[in-house]
Amino acid sequence: MAMIDVIRADEHDRLDICAADDCDGLVLDLSRNRSRRYCSTTCGNREAVAAYRARQRG
Repeated sequence: MAMIDVIRADEHDRLDICAADDCDGLVLDLSRNRSRRYCSTTCGNREAVAAYRARQRG
C-alpha cells in the first residue's frame, strides 16, 4: 500500500537502490527526513560491522 501511495503522490524521489555494495534491493524511504539508505536492517548492520572492522584494522 505504501508503494501505491508514493506513486499516486508522485514522490518518485523516495525510491532508491540499497546503498550496500553487494545488494540491489529497492529502498522505499518513508522517513520524514528521507534519510533511509538500506533496504533492510540486515544490509545496514552488515555495512556498520564492515566499517567498524575497517576502523579497527587501520
